[in-house]
Amino acid sequence: MAGFLKKLFSNAPSPTTPQSLYFTDGAAAFRFACTSLQCELFAKAMLPALVLNAVEALGAENPVVILPNRTQMLALRVASKDGGFLVLAGSLSANGPSLHPGDLVAWHAGQPIEHETAELAKDPRSQWVGIVVAKLKPEYAFNKGWAIAEPFRP
Repeated sequence: MAGFLKKLFSNAPSPTTPQSLYFTDGAAAFRFACTSLQCELFAKAMLPALVLNAVEALGAENPVVILPNRTQMLALRVASKDGGFLVLAGSLSANGPSLHPGDLVAWHAGQPIEHETAELAKDPRSQWVGIVVAKLKPEYAFNKGWAIAEPFRP
């Protein structure tokens, strides 16, 4: 009987975890990161973040601010277990993708500094500075992490 059961169940397909998850957009991918991934904030952490409309988030003149050196200044919501926190971040360089609200990006944490903006003073995590190093695809591979759509190059 034991041999029969072993033979019966050894040929049955086993449930497997998918290799990759594909999301409809950056916001859906961001929600997954907040609810399902480790997103701890520490110096040099690389965390997923969602580009916000800086007009709505911080009262800026444009959704994404282009600086004179052609780098981009962005309002981001960085992934965390409580749904994320607001930061102001620049792009690594002008050599990279043009970012828009709703894009998923890789944010490289630096260290906390004091900001004068009232919106950024509400949450201590918003005092962290960091840099956007890449635009991410809304695609997560369990063995590799987020797929990179386009990096910023120095």
